[in-house]
Amino acid sequence: MSASRTKTFRLSHSLADALELRAKELGYKSATALVEALARYDCLCRSGHGVTKQWAELSPVEQDDLDDRLLARVLKKQGMTAKQAATVDWKTL
Repeated sequence: MSASRTKTFRLSHSLADALELRAKELGYKSATALVEALARYDCLCRSGHGVTKQWAELSPVEQDDLDDRLLARVLKKQGMTAKQAATVDWKTL
């Protein structure tokens, strides 16, 4: 068994809040457990990241705006399919 390594990530307040809420909704023990699961899933699938890669290239102000919009959707329990998400314009969320 390999030892765990601590890695620190900075998230906007909105994204951190959304992550905590989703972890709880999905039954994870913590937001960290959800992030670990998402990383493992990504490694398993090895598919492209399309729209999410584009989001990583937004300015910090635009990323904060996006995160605010995503938190609002989490609070309203609004989702969409992966196919819809692949083509969504984040400004319309």
